[in-house]
Amino acid sequence: MTAVSTLPATSPGTPPLRMAIVGAGRMGGAVLQGALAAGVLAAEEVGIFHPNPRRLAELSERYGVRGIDDAELHRAERVLLAVKPQSFPDVAPLVAQRNALFVSLMAGVSAESIARRVGSRRVIRAMPNLGAALGVSATALAWLPEASHDDVSMARSLFSAVGNVYDVREEQFDAFTGMAGSGPAFTALVAEGLADGGVRVGLDRRLARELARQVLLASARLLETKHPSELKDEVSSAGGTAIAGVRTLERHRLRFALIDAVEEATRRAGELSREEP
Repeated sequence: MTAVSTLPATSPGTPPLRMAIVGAGRMGGAVLQGALAAGVLAAEEVGIFHPNPRRLAELSERYGVRGIDDAELHRAERVLLAVKPQSFPDVAPLVAQRNALFVSLMAGVSAESIARRVGSRRVIRAMPNLGAALGVSATALAWLPEASHDDVSMARSLFSAVGNVYDVREEQFDAFTGMAGSGPAFTALVAEGLADGGVRVGLDRRLARELARQVLLASARLLETKHPSELKDEVSSAGGTAIAGVRTLERHRLRFALIDAVEEATRRAGELSREEP
C-alpha cells in the first residue's frame, strides 16, 4: 500500500512539509479548504497522502496541494488523520513515527489508541461537524498531556478556520457527537417538517422549502444574541398564532423527542467508541 506521488519530485527549494493529510474525504477536505482560505496553511506546505495513486492524483488536483509518498509523509511535522476509523489499523503502520504531531478527525478512536499505534504521544483529537464545509462548524478538541502548547495552538487555528472551537474532555466526546455532530440531521428533520406543514396548508412545495430554510437561518442568527426562551416569548404574542403552535408542539412532546434523540445518539457514539479498531 505504498502511494507514489504523481507530481514532480520534491526539489531542494520546495518548502518543508508542515502538514501531511492522510485521507481528505468530505470532512478532511473541508478543514483543508478552510485552512488554506484563512491562510492558516499555505498550499505549498501541505501534502496529501493516499495509498491509491489514482485517488491521490484526484485529491491533489482538487485541493491544489502536492501528492506525497511514504518518505515525504515520514518527514512531515504534523499529520492530519482524516481516514475512516475502520481504515485506521491499515493506515497506522504507514504513518507511524515518533516525532510528529497527529491530529485525528476519526470518530470513536481514542487518543491513547492512536498514540499506541503511531508511536507518538503528541496526539490531538478533533470532532468537527458538517458545518465545516461552510465555515460554521462546532469543533471539539481534546489532547494528550504530551501535546505541546504550540501543538494545541496550531490545532485551534486550524479548526477556527472552519468555525468555533471548544475544549472538551475526551470522555465528553460522545456527548458532543450526539448533539453537535448529529444535530444537523435533527435540524434537517425540523426543516422538512416545517416545509411539509407549509404544503399541508396550501403553499407550493418549492416556496415551503425556501421558507423553512429562511426561518431556520433567521432563528440561528437571532439566537446569537438571544436565549431560546427569549426568542420564543418574543414571537409568541398573547392569544396569537405562534403560541397556539407552541402548545401543539408541547402536546406532541417535541422537546422530549429532541432530548431523547441526543441521548440516543450519544449512546450510539459510546457503542462505536467501544468498538474502536
